[in-house]
Amino acid sequence: MFAITAKVKIAAGIAAGALTLGAAGAYAATANNTITIDPTKSVSLSNGQTTLKLVALNGATTNLTLPTSFTNLGQCVSWFATKRNYAAAPTSGTTVSKNYHGKLIGTIKAFCQPLVKSTKTDAVETETPDATQSTAPETDATDSQSGASNGHGHGHGHGKHATETN
Repeated sequence: MFAITAKVKIAAGIAAGALTLGAAGAYAATANNTITIDPTKSVSLSNGQTTLKLVALNGATTNLTLPTSFTNLGQCVSWFATKRNYAAAPTSGTTVSKNYHGKLIGTIKAFCQPLVKSTKTDAVETETPDATQSTAPETDATDSQSGASNGHGHGHGHGKHATETN
């Protein structure tokens, strides 16, 4: 038999908490996980190559205007991430799942790609030395720090071998 320690008690508490959270998550997963939508409140956005059809939820407006370009993919995805009251319109039916926003964001990368205007250039960078830099190699021979030459390095007598005597 072993003694019950604080670590064992904490581990048991964590396991019980995880079990409770797992049960709550399972209930949420099997609970009503759809939202009824009105397909007439849809918004179509175009990137010039494809059209993304969204449905407005929670009274959101159907006047959603997509910017014409973004400097990077992250800006485009972030723009969509702020649109929590829109879901990707289902191909059929009048419901979307409760994780509608995650599914929308999952499809955004391919939609955003044509909207990203690349500003990257392939110019070669050159480095010019500062006026105070010398072209001579650096050496430690002129180290003027206190304690640097007393055999104890930079430890100033507080290191492992600072007071060794034979």
